[in-house]
This record gives sequence, structure tokens and C-alpha cells, in this order.
Amino acid sequence: MAVFDVFNPLQNVIPRFTEEQLDQIIEWFDANSKPQLIINEGSPTLVVTIEKFVKFFELKTFHRRSFHYPSYSEIMIEAEKLKAGVTRMLTKEQVIFILNKWVLEPDLKHELSLAFKIFDTENRNYLEIVDIKAIVTGYADVFHENESRELLRDANVRGDGIVYYEDFIESLFSIAPELNDIKASYLYDNPDEDPSVPPEPVVEEEPPAPPSPPLPPPPAKGKGKRKGKK
Repeated sequence: MAVFDVFNPLQNVIPRFTEEQLDQIIEWFDANSKPQLIINEGSPTLVVTIEKFVKFFELKTFHRRSFHYPSYSEIMIEAEKLKAGVTRMLTKEQVIFILNKWVLEPDLKHELSLAFKIFDTENRNYLEIVDIKAIVTGYADVFHENESRELLRDANVRGDGIVYYEDFIESLFSIAPELNDIKASYLYDNPDEDPSVPPEPVVEEEPPAPPSPPLPPPPAKGKGKRKGKK
């Protein structure tokens, strides 16, 4: 078994980022790194400081459902595993290795549930058989009549003409567990349009302090009248 090398942590790891995301990480690293770390008495290696790394997360580069944005303590736990808790510096490979731990992949069940919710405009958590039939015969890879009839037979899990789609999704995955192996994609590219993503917290800025009242002008310097001698 290969010994884990803290300075080459990606030797047995395939990053789960897309090519575009990886390019974004590398571009950020190249723009923020400096040759400050000496490894095994070699030439200085490009690194970013922990403080710079923390700033990376403020850029909100990734979809909030495709990436877990960590707390400062979570960042430090991972940095310490790479012996960077003392040096407070991270190489490019270490940055990618740590970020890769927080990649979240889409869950097909959840994405299907979101798709049904689009048609559930009254938020009833169910759709009628006629609605389901209209969906499967009119959108995306459409079903033929026979396929639709077979699907709806399984969909009507309560036998009352109403499809509780959460139950339906569970029944589909129970009947066809191979669905769990299908790689899903996000229904919403923009996380702000995704109803399952909590909105970004609004940080209210403190109102500026009211201006101080102007100071009274200094007394005028003038010669006063002398009292005459009696």
C-alpha cells in the first residue's frame, strides 16, 4: 500500500471537478500564490496561505448544491491533515485535494422530486394521473401510449387516481435499483432559482453613524474696551 504523501496528495485521487471548475481553481491559485515553501531543500514551491484559501470560499465559485462551503474549523482540520496547520501554507495539489473533499454530486431522486414540483403548482405534494400522463408524453424523452400506461400503473401507488410523487419515486427505485447508478445533473443551473437551496444570508450593513454636530466657532479675537479711570 502506497504511503500517503502530504505534498503529492492527488497521486491516487481523481478530482471530481469538471474541467471548467478545475481551470477556475488553478487560475485562482496561480493569481494568488507565491514561491514561499521549501520542500526537501529544493527550489521554492508556489503556495497560498491559509488566509488566502479562506478568501477563496467568499468568491462562491461553485453551485451551492454541488459544493459544501466549509467553516473555518473544517478548513483547518483538513489543512492539519496535510501538515499545513503550522506552516499555514498550501500547495496547488493540496488545495485541489482539500476542495475535492467537499464536492457534492447531484442525487437523482432529489432532482426527480424537483422536476415533479415544477408541475405541482399548488404545492399539494401530489399530481393526478392525467397530469402525469401529460408530462411523460409531452416532455423530454416522451413515452408512447403503452409505455405510459405501464408507467402509470406503477405510479398510482395508492390506487385512487392520485400520484404522490415522492412515493412514486421511491417505488421506481425499489423496482429498478440500477437507477441509483445513473449520474444525474442539476435541474437548475442557477442555485438562486432552485427552491431546495436556501437563499444566501443577507448581511445588513450597519447604517452610517450620523455626522457629529459642527463645533461652535471659536470666540472672535478682538480688543475689548478699557474701563476709564474715575
